[in-house]
Amino acid sequence: MSTVHPSTTSRDRVRRLVETVRWAPAPVWGESSGEHTRFSVYLAGSMLAWAVAGLVMAALIGSVLSLVV
Repeated sequence: MSTVHPSTTSRDRVRRLVETVRWAPAPVWGESSGEHTRFSVYLAGSMLAWAVAGLVMAALIGSVLSLVV
């Protein structure tokens, strides 16, 4: 007899991704050039992600305010 596993929904996948990102250790500036590269890519990606998140929030707030006014 086999076990049937329910398929994961996109909500579960997003929740798992958020938990992974939240608890993953951030790279640190190490001693090798590989560690320096990894840290730099992490820093640039983080800055880009926060900039995009800020633009999305500004667009959402702007669209809500345009509906109110």
